[in-house]
Amino acid sequence: MNNFLDKLDHVLSPVADVLSNNKFLRSIANGLIALMPLTMVAAIFSILEALPKVASFLPQWSEAVDAALLVPYNVIFGLMALIVSFTVAYQHSKNYEDSDSMMNGLLSLLCFVLMASTYENMTFSAQYFGYAGIFAAVLTALVSVELYHFLVKHNLRIKMPDSVPPLVSKSFEALIPLLILVTVFYGGNCLVVSLTGNSIPALIQSLVTPAIKGSDSIWYQAILHFLMQLFFWLGMHGWAITAGFSMPISNALLAEQSAAYAAGTPIAELPYFTTGGVNMCNVFYFIPLILMFACKAKRNKAIGKMTFIPTLFNISEPMTFGIPIVLNPILGIPFILYQPIIVSINMAAVKYGFMNRSAMSGIAALPQPFSTFVACYGDFRVFLVFAVMMIVAIAIWYPFLMVWDRKCLREEQEAIAAGQVETAE
Repeated sequence: MNNFLDKLDHVLSPVADVLSNNKFLRSIANGLIALMPLTMVAAIFSILEALPKVASFLPQWSEAVDAALLVPYNVIFGLMALIVSFTVAYQHSKNYEDSDSMMNGLLSLLCFVLMASTYENMTFSAQYFGYAGIFAAVLTALVSVELYHFLVKHNLRIKMPDSVPPLVSKSFEALIPLLILVTVFYGGNCLVVSLTGNSIPALIQSLVTPAIKGSDSIWYQAILHFLMQLFFWLGMHGWAITAGFSMPISNALLAEQSAAYAAGTPIAELPYFTTGGVNMCNVFYFIPLILMFACKAKRNKAIGKMTFIPTLFNISEPMTFGIPIVLNPILGIPFILYQPIIVSINMAAVKYGFMNRSAMSGIAALPQPFSTFVACYGDFRVFLVFAVMMIVAIAIWYPFLMVWDRKCLREEQEAIAAGQVETAE
């Protein structure tokens, strides 16, 4: 087993290091994480607007109120790419000590607007300010920060005397880089439009659309969760490693789903099923319950008591490192296989109509299945699907936890026999 672990670590650790330490992927992940509070606010208004539709016993909103409730929802998702262009650039600029994060964020935002907006017949189009422009916004943010850093590094800026206030000095220093960035992005976009008839965001969107649609599959999610759990088992943060490439796809899919819902598409006819309704695979609080009530080793009972509350609120790290599950050859098997199996059940339930589809993300701090219940607009079938998933989850975990508990119990008894631990009277 040790040889197997050594070989696995030798193969996967370099890959994980490259992904987790890559400044571009890290900036993308951190920039997109900043969207979470905004999407939660949008979800709250979406829930309020949808409640009378899914719960017929509630009084129906008037058309004016119904439209008003969707305004925050539409604004947040309709401007998502604009926000991303700022947040990703803001995070990416932190990789350079001499960069002004706020200025980089604003420059990226300006460059993206110049590329994404079109003017026809004196009409301003914001088609790519929402989900359709997310990937273009990410690329704009990364390239603009790199170009700005290159220009500053080579002193292509206006240097002001030390007597000038710092804020004024920074504004003047940004003039030349700003002019060059605007020329590169706006001029480049005009050239692409003249050659292809499409803007850069339109071309990027056409390239990534297959990836977005492909992510709405059970196989994609199962493989993604398998990799995340494998990295977690090796002691690395699996979500952080994979978020750099998975989050842009999932956010674009969620935004497109939200646009369809806002346009009046019925819940049952929403185009995708990989949204807020498939978050129940991240449940681990049944493990501390097994440790507390089924295990005999004192250490396992103590760990169960300490980790139940964190896992109830979807914080699994205390349990993962406390048991420990990391590099544990016994518990590694259910840990790695559990989520791919459970997410497949969860997705199948949504895909085949056993649960509502959703146009919002779940509320991360809310325990499951209540978070998914909210995301699925109060669909009570969520609790039935959750019960099935927990039965399968316990069936997967229970035998391995019992084997682990026997091992721990033997170690405790051997320690007592050796006089290393005082028995409690």
